[in-house]
Amino acid sequence: MAVRTVLTALSFVALAAPAMGSSVIHSAPTELGYTTHPEHAEPGKSREQVLAEMDQSKKDGTWQYHRFGAPVPVKGKAVTREEVLADLERSQKHPSWAARRVGAPVPAVPAP
Repeated sequence: MAVRTVLTALSFVALAAPAMGSSVIHSAPTELGYTTHPEHAEPGKSREQVLAEMDQSKKDGTWQYHRFGAPVPVKGKAVTREEVLADLERSQKHPSWAARRVGAPVPAVPAP
């Protein structure tokens, strides 16, 4: 058990070491515990790019969702109530509908 724990810890260190070398913060044996290296940061978006994206999201209406951190709804064809009910009725006619209960195995019945 101890050997497995040591090997697991070593594998995590081996996987994390390259990622830490390319980040802005590096661990250090100091009271703070880390050092910062801004020169290792990758260039991000420019201010103009961010403002252009924000203007675009305000135009198409997704800004209201981003403002509150809500998920943006997927644009596409909405399903009507009649379509949902028709799908439910079709499912209820399937032979395995009556056999379904929580935790019960599902019999191998081909779909109609």
